[in-house]
Amino acid sequence: MKKIEVGAAVICRDNEILLTSRPEHQDMAGFWEFPGGKIEPGESVAQCLIREIKEELDVKVRVFDTIYMLEHDYPDKTVSLHFVRCQLDDDQPPRPLEGQDAAWVERDSLDNYPLLPADKPVADFLRFSCIHEQ
Repeated sequence: MKKIEVGAAVICRDNEILLTSRPEHQDMAGFWEFPGGKIEPGESVAQCLIREIKEELDVKVRVFDTIYMLEHDYPDKTVSLHFVRCQLDDDQPPRPLEGQDAAWVERDSLDNYPLLPADKPVADFLRFSCIHEQ
């Protein structure tokens, strides 16, 4: 089975976390996720997140520490996810560029969004953790 390494940004603001929807042209369209994407060959998780967040949301991020890792098996692939605490690096709001939506979601409301199956354990972790923005 194909294995994909993915970086996912956990961007917090007060008691809210940034989620993005999967656009219509991608697998699992309509589900919500932590923004990020595939780690390219030779790229670190931090480099991936800086690149992906700029490409997807037109904002710069500062990358901090990995707070959660997991592997999830989908029918056609295994995804190895690195969830990393990040912070927006400027005063500009995220501006979705790839047909997706973006939303600041309160920790207690993460269950109100249809999250990708691989992202659900992280949402549970974040609801009860003491991880906040820098």
